[in-house]
Amino acid sequence: MIGRCLLVPAFVLVSASPVLAGPCSERLAELEKSVTAQQEGGGPALEPPAATGTTTSVPAATPQTQKANQALQMLQEAKQLDQQGKEAECMQRVSQIEGMIPAKAK
Repeated sequence: MIGRCLLVPAFVLVSASPVLAGPCSERLAELEKSVTAQQEGGGPALEPPAATGTTTSVPAATPQTQKANQALQMLQEAKQLDQQGKEAECMQRVSQIEGMIPAKAK
């Protein structure tokens, strides 16, 4: 009986852990939304590709898209740090990412 009484609260705590996300998890979610919105057109408009005869080519990556791709890669690394419980390293990575994102996108 006592074992069951202890098991139920432990299960509740384990199942509620995603809800108890830390400050790094919350900030990562906000940054991911900002970068994704910028990539999907929420940011400055991308220049149309230059016409080169009859063939169409893939537009070259602009410095802005390269920065956004780098920010997304860093976000994935920060998520891994967060999952490993490395809060300080995660927050440090978040600060680096924030420095890469234009003020309008934040």
